[in-house]
Amino acid sequence: MSKGTGKTTFRESMKLLGFGFKTAHKILPAYFPCVAARSFVTSAQPLVVLFFSARILNELAGAKNLNTILLFASLTVGLTFVLSVTRALLVREIESRAGFDQALRRLDMMQAEQFAMMDYAHTEDSAVSESLATINVQAHSSGKGLVHLYQYPALAADNLFTLIFACLLLTGGLTAGGLTAGGTGGFVSWGGLALLVLFVFGIIFGLKQQAKNKIIMLEIVAEATASNTLANHYFPYVFPDFAAKDIRIYNQQELLSKIFSEGLRPFRWISFMYGEGKTAAFQLGILAAIAGGFYMLVGYSALDGSVPVGSIVQTVGAITAVATAIGSLISSAGSIYHNAPFLKPFMDFLSLPDLLKSGTKDVDLSDGHSHEIEFRNVSFRYPGTETFALQNLSLKFNPTERLAVVGLNGSGKTTMIKLLCRLYDPAEGEILLDGVNIKEYDYEQYTSLFSVVFQDNILFPLWLGQNVAVTDSYNKKDVIRSLDDAGFSERLETMPDGLDTILGKEYDENGTQVSGGEAQKITFARALYRNAPIVVLDEPTAALDPIAEYEVYTTFDKTIGNKTAVFISHRLSSCRFCARIAVFEEGRLIQMDTHEALFADKNGRYHELWEAQAGHYRDD
Repeated sequence: MSKGTGKTTFRESMKLLGFGFKTAHKILPAYFPCVAARSFVTSAQPLVVLFFSARILNELAGAKNLNTILLFASLTVGLTFVLSVTRALLVREIESRAGFDQALRRLDMMQAEQFAMMDYAHTEDSAVSESLATINVQAHSSGKGLVHLYQYPALAADNLFTLIFACLLLTGGLTAGGLTAGGTGGFVSWGGLALLVLFVFGIIFGLKQQAKNKIIMLEIVAEATASNTLANHYFPYVFPDFAAKDIRIYNQQELLSKIFSEGLRPFRWISFMYGEGKTAAFQLGILAAIAGGFYMLVGYSALDGSVPVGSIVQTVGAITAVATAIGSLISSAGSIYHNAPFLKPFMDFLSLPDLLKSGTKDVDLSDGHSHEIEFRNVSFRYPGTETFALQNLSLKFNPTERLAVVGLNGSGKTTMIKLLCRLYDPAEGEILLDGVNIKEYDYEQYTSLFSVVFQDNILFPLWLGQNVAVTDSYNKKDVIRSLDDAGFSERLETMPDGLDTILGKEYDENGTQVSGGEAQKITFARALYRNAPIVVLDEPTAALDPIAEYEVYTTFDKTIGNKTAVFISHRLSSCRFCARIAVFEEGRLIQMDTHEALFADKNGRYHELWEAQAGHYRDD
């Protein structure tokens, strides 16, 4: 994935903007129609007042017809009231159903949904992680990217409608009032030309400054992405149950303070905002000078008294509105255009390719059917690396068998499980299910064959029953039975709301905090509830001592019944009950047999590792 750069071509910018507006509309379909209607009403209201005020002034300076004055005054008040009420209703609709906060939340939801649906390989890709950090910085800090399209197009719409209405008023004022240069035409013409040149200069200056600001902002976002990554890593340290003890025992307060202060430097942001403020002030000064100049020119041209005072007011107001609207419209349009590169990270993220193609062949999911899985000369290396994590692996998983996979950390055990569950596809060789390449099977049907408990026990801030079933609706009896088989039945009796007890306090202060061992049992229950024909334990008990781990594995072995089971461990003693033990080292399968046979081979790696590990628990 590539980040946006300042060298985006016009065609690329248009493509990115097309994607941006299409996505923004998809997130909030009602937003842009409501904003357009609000902009129409907002722009019309002050100019309606200006129009009728000019009519009233002309009447007061002319015929002084009371009925006409009352008519214009009534129309001013009535239309202003209607427009005000309409605008209030539209603003309420935008804020309640299609506001910026809703857009930001739905943008986060879209990002989360894409993260959940994309292939697993993307989640371990550092480029994807960097792009996600960039997207978050843009959305929540810089105001760039997709969220930008919920702000500046609204400003552009305000200015566009203001320009249209002001041009109509200007045309009407010049025609109805008979405003001419008269004998002062030369002065007025040269003055108007000078103001026009000043106006063009202000626009060019603003566009050039926007182009410079875009490049600076891209640099700041890149820096902020690194800062946010640092903050996201260290931020959990401030929570009581994470590193509070370590911080105090090892006196890490000063170190953390330095990390946060240096990693989250706001100085570039402040400097950038200060520069933008100076640019905006300069442009506002130019617009004020233009407005004042027009006041002088119109007043000078009307010295002979031939122009009604109302027409002068209308013309001056319309000219000022036109100048302001054009300047602001170009500025808003420029800001939208220069925002295009910031849309690229999100477009790339939503456009991540499908790496794992689903086949069409059905998997036999009938009850009691046992499957045979075979790795045939499988090799694999992670994207962006040169070293193979697995090399020439040939291994068969027999139906209903208990197979142990052991080896030191980094030997390829977890990589093998990722390939088994088809989180990745092999770089070389093939994996067969019942003699057929797993790529030919329907992906979801194939993955439904596995219940896996990984090393990290992930619980969600949901109800206990939902954590076990991983769904809103579930069979309570099956959940209770799964918790009982996982050894959680006694703890369940003490839970304040049974299966409806909220786990954790992240989103509910009344939630129940469970211990690490209890969380582990809940994840075991989750695997049992899934009731898949193949069960995998990928070192979920690594934090336990060898005896406790052995007890967990043997208990689980008895609980799962007539299923195929794969037990992963770097501790050899935990899996000696298995029918076969596969020994991994540096990505290769170097031995496989029963515990007795492997231990009897005193020249083998298994015997060497067993003796080395057992030595830690023997008396001298």
